[in-house]
Amino acid sequence: MTALNLTGDHLGSAPSSVSTKPAKSMPEVVTADSVAAFRAAPKKVLSFGLGLDSTGVLLSVLDNPADYGIAKDFSDFFVMTALTGFEFPDTIAAVQKHVLPRLREKNVRYVQVARAGPRDGDGVAVVSDTTNPGKMFSRGPWTLMDELEANGTVPQFAGDHLCSLKYKAWPQDRLQLAQAGGETVGKLFGYNADEHRRAAKANKHQTRRDKEAGTQTFALDYPLIRLGLDREGVKGFVTDKLGVAMPKSYCPVCPFSGVCSPQPDHLERLRKFPSLAARVLRLEYVSMALNSNSSLYKDDTLFRRVTDDQNNDALGEFAAGLDEQDWSVYRLQRAYTAGRRPECRTAHGDRCAKPECRDSSIKGTVYRSVKTVRTGSRAEAGAFLDNAAVALGRPVEHSASAHGAGIDRVRTRVRPDAKTYGTAEDFYVAAPAGVQDKARAGFATVWAQMTAGKKTGTAPCEES
Repeated sequence: MTALNLTGDHLGSAPSSVSTKPAKSMPEVVTADSVAAFRAAPKKVLSFGLGLDSTGVLLSVLDNPADYGIAKDFSDFFVMTALTGFEFPDTIAAVQKHVLPRLREKNVRYVQVARAGPRDGDGVAVVSDTTNPGKMFSRGPWTLMDELEANGTVPQFAGDHLCSLKYKAWPQDRLQLAQAGGETVGKLFGYNADEHRRAAKANKHQTRRDKEAGTQTFALDYPLIRLGLDREGVKGFVTDKLGVAMPKSYCPVCPFSGVCSPQPDHLERLRKFPSLAARVLRLEYVSMALNSNSSLYKDDTLFRRVTDDQNNDALGEFAAGLDEQDWSVYRLQRAYTAGRRPECRTAHGDRCAKPECRDSSIKGTVYRSVKTVRTGSRAEAGAFLDNAAVALGRPVEHSASAHGAGIDRVRTRVRPDAKTYGTAEDFYVAAPAGVQDKARAGFATVWAQMTAGKKTGTAPCEES
């Protein structure tokens, strides 16, 4: 059976039977010094994301702990998973069936953690901490979907993967540092040879963190990159070891699902789990009701893709849910501030409040307020919106152009142009209930300044 051995200077190569890629610019992410720092750490951990790559690293460690500087009895090593609370069920089942028995056999400590609540101050919940793991948990007290549904938003696809940082990295790092007693923790990541940029980014972040802390908090290592193992190489190794092809691990609500898994494979998985697909469809509908540009994918909707895929089970559950669930009429207010001119940043530094330094063609900060006006059945919410339209002297706009299921709104303030900033919008919309009332810090002040002296229709009676 194929083994992955890191021998000699521990910048070794994979066996010839395993698919590899040349490790281009490898010194940027893996050096002899970084490997030595990992090996010297008194405690070492694998961040186990349940996916193929981290499974490959785990199996290699269990076979050859000495190659990683890990004690033969694994007394200086443990495995940790952060539960996002929204994994595909087949991933959970596969890990429980094929991976947990190997941890039990080697008496390896396995810790499952999750966010204890929406705020960092709520801390980390330890769902399981044992050397005899028998159950792969699917969630903790607070999940990614809990937050998304409460906010009425899909994950953001611009910039960093913030949901991963918040629901995977944060709980693991916080608990690991708390238990380290000020000593450096060696951390293994399952980035493969196709993910050199991810490793470089992680190293950059770690350098910044160590500088702020005044000490080395984590010593990072990337065994698959050292070995030049690409995705196919890892797949071959894991399949050879376990006798099965492990399913991919990623959140069904991920806007990068076309990257995490080929889109046809993702759609096939949604057909396998229609209830899960219907839940994501509901979230996308609410998100687009509150912001027509907030679809799951940057230039497309999950609703269209599932419709084109003829996933009638998921679409049927989604439609039935819309009819059966409580609905709310929400009031949405957004103030789009104008951004600062480049020359202002050069002349005035990080902060400047001068109006003349703003440019209406540059996007600044968006301040949002969402407030529940009325909650009831779908028909009751629709009737209330109709009455509000009459009271406000505005029409009910029924639009199916952005979302195929159609969304009803009554607008009391319309932005003149989506690319003009220093403008505001205000509307009422009917959508499934559950979004929590929330306003960005500073919203009231910014809204008052931006709308001073500009009247709209009289607001309908709102629930307190």
